[in-house]
Amino acid sequence: MLKIIDKLEEFISASCLAVMAVIIAVQVFQRYVLQSSLDWSEELARYLFIWSVYIGCSYATKKDRHLEVTILRSSFGPTVAKFVTIIAYICTIAFCICTTVWGFQMVDFLAGTGQKTPALEIQMYWVFLSVPVGMCLMAIRTALRIVSIIRGEVDFSSPACK
Repeated sequence: MLKIIDKLEEFISASCLAVMAVIIAVQVFQRYVLQSSLDWSEELARYLFIWSVYIGCSYATKKDRHLEVTILRSSFGPTVAKFVTIIAYICTIAFCICTTVWGFQMVDFLAGTGQKTPALEIQMYWVFLSVPVGMCLMAIRTALRIVSIIRGEVDFSSPACK
């Protein structure tokens, strides 16, 4: 199941960025060469970027690529580093869970209102669905990172952790 999620996250995030780049390039060509602007391109590019970012957050967690402040982890040795990292990850999971719950509440609200995007006229909840989906995936990835730390799969004595 995780391998499917891995590939899906990577595919969705990369595809959104690629399509966004193509749309923006076409828009620039249309505007400056053909003197005719597309009404929907900027809106679609924005929504694709939003989806790419939230799905990419989960993927970055899997790859351990999020920015972090490591002064406590690097100052007091491997035991403290392990403890501090687990506490930070627990806080991250709490944030992700709250954001997921509130995100689904917002999606439910928007689905009830029937609000549509201005240019594309798609249901607005499709845009906002990126938040709870991305944060839920990130919570799962962070929990898996905690499990790998507890199992001893992360070496806090290595120079990479300092």
